[in-house]
Amino acid sequence: MYTVPVTIKKSSINGKGVFAEVPIKNGEIVWKFKPGYDITLNQSKYNALDLHEKERLSHVAYFSPWTKRWVYPPEGDAAEYTDHSPNNNLTVVFDKSVSPEPYFVANRDIVSGEELTNNYLEFDAITQKERPKWVQLS
Repeated sequence: MYTVPVTIKKSSINGKGVFAEVPIKNGEIVWKFKPGYDITLNQSKYNALDLHEKERLSHVAYFSPWTKRWVYPPEGDAAEYTDHSPNNNLTVVFDKSVSPEPYFVANRDIVSGEELTNNYLEFDAITQKERPKWVQLS
């Protein structure tokens, strides 16, 4: 769940994106897994999903190399629209004392109105392994 005010609007990267509504300081937690709100599945529960749900999750979920679980926001949450960029302004951190799943911090100061982006290669085991064509490396 985003911990800062965000809005969803047209992105120059891909369709819709997530944009900061306020300035964000370098090192500030921007997204953190919220138990009871965000969702995790083990591999066997993921395997039991129908093809429609797996297709939806291919766009919004990641497979955590730390916890070996699928992690994703509830349908309609802003995190569904966080775009990939090799010049990302959010970076992943895993510290169990802060969150049971990886969380994201600003890796530099971010201005209000700027799109929030991740580099999926930092935290998604499937993207790391399969390197889809849309993943830019630099």
